[in-house]
Order: sequence, then structure tokens, then C-alpha cells
Amino acid sequence: MAGIGFKLAKMARDGGVSGVVGAAAYGAMISAGPWLVTVIATLALAQWMPGRIAPDAIAMVQTVLIYGFSLSALMAAPISLLTVRLVADRLYAGADDHIPGLLMAALAGGGLLAFAAGSVVFGFLAGLSLGQASLATLLLTWLTQIWIVSPLLTAIHRYRMVMTAYGMGVAVAALLIGQSPDRILAALAAGVAVTLIALLLTLRHHFRDAPVFGVADLPDPKRAVLLVLTGCASAGAMWIDKMLLWNAPGSVATLGALRLNPINDYGSFLGILTIIPGLTLILIAAETRFDKAFGDMIARCTGTSTMERIEQAREQVMRVILGDFRLLLLVQSIIAALAWVFAVPLFDALGGNVAGIFAFRHTALGVLFHLIAIQMTVILSYYDLFGRILLIWGSFLMASAAAVLIDWDLGFAAFGRGYMVGAVTAAAVGLAVVLQSTSQLTYLLFVGNNPAIIGARGRWF
Repeated sequence: MAGIGFKLAKMARDGGVSGVVGAAAYGAMISAGPWLVTVIATLALAQWMPGRIAPDAIAMVQTVLIYGFSLSALMAAPISLLTVRLVADRLYAGADDHIPGLLMAALAGGGLLAFAAGSVVFGFLAGLSLGQASLATLLLTWLTQIWIVSPLLTAIHRYRMVMTAYGMGVAVAALLIGQSPDRILAALAAGVAVTLIALLLTLRHHFRDAPVFGVADLPDPKRAVLLVLTGCASAGAMWIDKMLLWNAPGSVATLGALRLNPINDYGSFLGILTIIPGLTLILIAAETRFDKAFGDMIARCTGTSTMERIEQAREQVMRVILGDFRLLLLVQSIIAALAWVFAVPLFDALGGNVAGIFAFRHTALGVLFHLIAIQMTVILSYYDLFGRILLIWGSFLMASAAAVLIDWDLGFAAFGRGYMVGAVTAAAVGLAVVLQSTSQLTYLLFVGNNPAIIGARGRWF
């Protein structure tokens, strides 16, 4: 991601106010496009549908959207993370001709997983008609494939096309939407399809080789296991509290066997939007600065520098990490504070259930620590320590689930607290692991994680 971050940082520096706004918008779409668009669509439809379609139809559409979004993130995360790493390796090695085959394999795998999940959830558990179940399953499948494709566009620096693709999808959905549940589902599916096609055409224009997938393209089993588990843990950490609360006191059956928790869902979805500035900051500022500092240390390690100069570079890496940590903490703390202060007038303006303010506030505060965990994950990815990344997201997942179960009977006042506790835990673990790893970075580069010494497969932890 650092490559596109450099281009967006240059846009922000050279473009004045419009450059800053443009870089922030592109950064938000690149880092969280499917997430952002789906959350906004869910909240916008919640405002638009009352009075236009029947209440049971509203519940059906909202359930399909929320389950489709959550399942697409869960289905795509392990495949996407593994694919991004494999594509990055091929780009570094100059083997661009292998990338179309990797992309097709990833799309096929993600599509099959999502189609199978959608068939069970929407065709069996939800009890939808064949037409509605088909539209919901297609929506889930195409969303999953968008999750897989989007990060790869950063490799070719086509950030404007990312924004254009989502804009085209939103425009098509808005033009086709009608006042029946079938028409709404069809419009949403069509919008998602347009976005996916635009993203795929952009990639195809850049990587023109015929898609071929051979034995050489198969990932190392050890690394693949770590990346798949990490993807599952990171997506599960985001959704575990919400999925548990779909069956908690206050939840309702909305579609067949499917349940939602309207108060928590609305508040937490609104609160998660506060993550956008922090994600953009990580992409444009934090990762680009770290990339430069780490690249300087690598250059010294592979050149003729003395140990003293290598250690000076390592200390600079540590200073950059701590400086960016303080910047992220400051910026996101201000946003979280504003969310707490203006929660009541915001809910009044949107007409949301005021009981959701607790979920909104807890989520907005949890986002601060979630972002710290993401920033630490980026750093550990450079160090090639994926076992430690798994530790971060595994701790998030388990702490979040435990907090929800402990607060099970406390009602809406505890909504969002599970996510917040999980995020705090992950941030603490991530910061501790990164500081420890960076303090030993010279040893890791030369000995502890050196393929020439420990083998090409690297270390588990």
C-alpha cells in the first residue's frame, strides 16, 4: 500500500485544499471501499425506505444487506490477504505474467465460498423466494470478489479508478432502485456488479497476459496457513460482537431464522464510520514514512554500512513508529471525543433510536484502538512476522467475544463494549509486540528471520 500512499501524499502536498480533500477521499475508498459504501448504503436505505415500502420488506432488505456485508468480509478476508501477499511477491520478482492467474484463482475461490454461503443463508435459513435468494446470493458473491480485487489496484496506482468504480456502482443502484424489495435488491446487485466489472477491467488493462496458474504459483503451506488464519481472525474480530448480539436480549427475528439487533447494528455501523480519517492517515502518512525509514535500514544492511550506522537506522525506525503512533492517537482521539459529545444531536438529526447512542460511543472509542492494531499490523508485515500479526487479531477476537458474553444481560447500555474491549486488547498486544520486534530488528534481519539461516519458510512467530 505504501506505493499508492506516496502518490496520495504528493497530491496532498502539491494540490492545496483540493489536493488534501482529494487524497483523503481516495485514501478512504482504497483502504475501506466496500466497507464504507455498504455501511453508507445501509444507513441511507434506513432513512429512505420507511413510508415507501412495508415494514416487513424493510426488515428483509436490511437483513440481506447486513448479512451480505458481514459474510462477504468473512469469506474474502483469508483469500484476499493471501492473494495480496502472493501478488506483491510476484511484482517484486518482476513476474507480472503470473498475476492474472493468481487473480482468477482468488476470484474463483472467493466466489465459490460466497455462493455456497449465500445459498445456505439466503436460500435455506432466510426462507426467501428463489428470485430474492438468487439476488441476495449474487450480491454476497460480487461483494466478496470486490473485497478481493480492491487491494490489488494499489499495486498499479490506479487510485482514481477505484473512486470512479464505486461512483459508477452507486449511480447505477440509485437509478434502478424502486419501491419494492425485489427492485431494491436488483438495484443493489446491479450496482455492485458494475463496480466489480469496472475494477476487473482496470486490472485487465494493466496485466494483459493470459491467466495461467501452475504449480509454481502455489503458496508455501506454512505461510498460507498463517495468512489464512490471520485473515479469518481479523474479519472475525470485526464481526464477532455483532453476530453474538444478533441472538442477545433485545435482538429480533427479521427473516426466517436470521436475526438482527437493530439498536446495536445502527449505532455500531454509524460509529464505525469514524474509522475513515484514521485509515486515510495510516495510508498517506504513517505507512509512507515507515516505508522510507525501513527501506533506509535495509539499504544499510545490504550495503557496506557499519553496525553503528545500521543501529542508527533502527533507532530512526523506532522514532518513526512512535511519532506516527502519537499522531494517530491524537487525531483519532479528537474524532472519538467529538463522536461522544455530538452523539445526541447526531441521532436526533438522523432519527435513530437514542438507545443506540451507547453502541455508537463505545464503537467510536473502540475505533481508536482498532486503528492502532491496524498500524501495528502494517509494521509487522514489513518484518515478515505473520505469526505475531495473528496474535494481535486472535486476541481481538477472543477478548471481544468474552466481553460480550460477560455483559450479556446488561442490555443496550453495554452495546459496543465488546468491540471496544477487543480493540483495546489488540492495540496493547500489537504495540508491545512491535516495540519488542523493533528493538530486536537488527538481529531479526541478520539471524532470527533470515531465510539463509532459518529456511525460506521463515518462522512461525
